[in-house]
Amino acid sequence: MKGKKIALILAGILLVSAATSAHATGWGVGGFGGVSIPIVQDDAAQGVVFGGHIRLSLGGILGLEPNWTYFKNGDWTTSDAPGETFPGSKFNSFGVNAILGGAGPVTGFRFFPFAGFKFYNEKNDFRDFSGSHLGWNAGLGIEIGAGPIGIEGRASGELLPIDGGGSRKWVHILGGLNYYFGAK
Repeated sequence: MKGKKIALILAGILLVSAATSAHATGWGVGGFGGVSIPIVQDDAAQGVVFGGHIRLSLGGILGLEPNWTYFKNGDWTTSDAPGETFPGSKFNSFGVNAILGGAGPVTGFRFFPFAGFKFYNEKNDFRDFSGSHLGWNAGLGIEIGAGPIGIEGRASGELLPIDGGGSRKWVHILGGLNYYFGAK
């Protein structure tokens, strides 16, 4: 029964997305910023995230979103070294998201689930470490717009597998602004 409820909720979100963006075509650019919250990581604290994307509508309810994101884990402490603070890692990522619900201008609001892959480059001067890995992200957003301008908010779960097993995980809570070319 629980699985049926989840499936119905997801189907409802997709239908609302399709209905609110059936007219959405074209392309746009946007920027975003917010907070990066590490999940189950001893060597990371809450940090900042910002970046940019290009929105490409494929017509109907499908869009693509090439993107670049920079985020930094906050400084962290450990009980093994009381009183010492260690710098968090810095990340650059480049990727592509598929967006359900269109990727063009919207009048009113639309919900858009998204999922994609990214190449993450981690750098940490304290640990003298730098490395790149393929990872994944998915989430849900909402955009409110009029004409060529859209204001969005989204939550994105980020998953970066690491060598030797395990992974690094974050939730990014973002706000942003989009401009769509050719919108009236």
